[in-house]
Amino acid sequence: MKALLLAAGLGSRLGELTKMKPKCLMTVGGQTMLDHWLYKLARLGVTEFVINSHYLAEQVDAFIYTHPLRDRIHISFEPELLGTGMTLYRHSEWLKSDDCFIVHVDNYCADSLEGMCSRFSSRPPSCDGTMLVFDTDRPRECGIVEYDDEFVLTGFHEKVDEPPSSEANGAVYLVSATFLQDLHRQAPKLYEISTDLIPMLIGRMNCYFTKQYFQDIGRPETLDEANKWFSTRQP
Repeated sequence: MKALLLAAGLGSRLGELTKMKPKCLMTVGGQTMLDHWLYKLARLGVTEFVINSHYLAEQVDAFIYTHPLRDRIHISFEPELLGTGMTLYRHSEWLKSDDCFIVHVDNYCADSLEGMCSRFSSRPPSCDGTMLVFDTDRPRECGIVEYDDEFVLTGFHEKVDEPPSSEANGAVYLVSATFLQDLHRQAPKLYEISTDLIPMLIGRMNCYFTKQYFQDIGRPETLDEANKWFSTRQP
């Protein structure tokens, strides 16, 4: 498997915390968000990674330069932010030879994702991939999913005032090589995955529900929440 780690964002919601450090190098439990995802996915069998960078990219370069997994990692610098959808399309030629995780690295996920891999392996024939779903206490700030009895995506509501539930897209996807091959051929105009790509995948994506701790660390209070959770978890 391969993985695309989306790590180029400005982290503006984190305010002063990202004045001197990029969001992907924020830490939970003393571990950077990049390390959190690199090691989690390596344990699942991911052998090659591409990480996009932009803001304070030199720090990301320096972090990867001495990283134990550096031989598996390619950094793709974006002089101007492409948007997550265009970043995915830009690398689809390289990614399309294998199944691939696509991950926003600003989400802390306690789940090993072994169950997600199993759900992906047993997905219905109509589905191109699997989306991680979690229960959120901030549904207005998330993309809320709807699904059928087979957990196939039937509806998606991105940051709406009256969300139909609290079951949210975790911005962690596992997609097939076939899907990536189709994406590369079709060359659609995708700026963001959540607003442009996910609506195209209704009926073509199934859902994996995590019961483990999951948190977007994109704001000071949620980063603090994640670190408090880590400090109080049972060994």
